[in-house]
Amino acid sequence: MTVSHHKLWRLLAIGWLSLSFGCAQERHTEAITRVATPVDMTGHWEIDFARSDNLQDQLGSIARRVQREAVRRARLAEEGRGYAGSPLPDQSDLVTLARLAEIITEPVLLEVIQNDARIRVKRDKSFALVCEYDGSGLSITVDTLGIQRCGWDGDQLFFVMELEEGLDVTHRLSRSDKTDMLLLVTSVETTSTRFPLVVSQYFTPYDPDALGYRCERSLTRGKVCSTQQ
Repeated sequence: MTVSHHKLWRLLAIGWLSLSFGCAQERHTEAITRVATPVDMTGHWEIDFARSDNLQDQLGSIARRVQREAVRRARLAEEGRGYAGSPLPDQSDLVTLARLAEIITEPVLLEVIQNDARIRVKRDKSFALVCEYDGSGLSITVDTLGIQRCGWDGDQLFFVMELEEGLDVTHRLSRSDKTDMLLLVTSVETTSTRFPLVVSQYFTPYDPDALGYRCERSLTRGKVCSTQQ
């Protein structure tokens, strides 16, 4: 897998934000559990906000998980029993994680270009995800950004990025066999606080020549739509 250099500053911003989480410990390894069975995802796709996860809700879910884990650890400590696990993230850590996820999941338009050996997922206002594969199901690239993996796990296309600063980003893309829809599941995780923020986004086909508006969703402004020129 390679990452387009177009708008590379987005990646640099992500790396800068992730410095607050500390050094890497043990990195995540993406498992391929099924024989590769590629499916055609070619076309133009736009996000369906109604079906997609709300980032604010996902952040709240993680905060509740952290709170429950803190209660559990406190109870074990009172009972004189030890526990294993990485340090729990504080509020600042969670806000930083949410900001990272907001940048990474910002694109609302996708264009997928695919053939037997290569697939390119062009993402509006972000870098493209590109995977070249030989049928073995896995492609690995090591560069200055870190380790990058991609391939097919069954009929799901996955991209895994382990950045040097201690940030792991996983994208899994699948196409529904019942409805004409793409599902993009993105997991954003740091090596020092293993509480991944997972965002599911649904995309439906659209005609790029007929779309007269665009919508965006952010933590602070919610969903905002505007007309296109």
